[in-house]
Amino acid sequence: MAAIFIAALALYAYTTPRTVALEDDALFIGTLHFFGVAHPPGYPLHTLIGGIFYHLLPFGTPALRAHLFSAVAGAGAGTMIYAVTAMLIPGRLAALFAASAYMVSKTFWSQAIIAEVYTLNALLFFLLLALCLNCIARKKMQWSLAMITGLGLANHYPLFILAAAGIGGYTL
Repeated sequence: MAAIFIAALALYAYTTPRTVALEDDALFIGTLHFFGVAHPPGYPLHTLIGGIFYHLLPFGTPALRAHLFSAVAGAGAGTMIYAVTAMLIPGRLAALFAASAYMVSKTFWSQAIIAEVYTLNALLFFLLLALCLNCIARKKMQWSLAMITGLGLANHYPLFILAAAGIGGYTL
């Protein structure tokens, strides 16, 4: 799984813009730089974790540092897709294909190379799904489900509520 993370991170880092890009990119770069509040719903988790990452990264332009946070979260999301698929389908080839297809899809790739909240949301969602599958296999609930759900709600609560409802329907 480390190889998947490293390969995705290398791809995203190589293709990320070094300057301000489209969408809300400038807003989120400023938010990470000043630990500010973005437009509603505010994205406090993204601001906190991303701001720490942004300020600890010792190189690059402000835009590059903010973009690399999304790249790391995107690579993590792809790695979690690999883990979830491997839990559901025997064999590593299907898991590798699923993770690769997701990570290089036009929509996800476009969000993984700019300062945006969606890659962190995807990482938390697929981590939650992996934990749910683990709970089902062990027939035992874990406190980490509540923690990851809370973190997801602190990142982008409207999307996480919709996504978590899908997990709840799947696991029932």
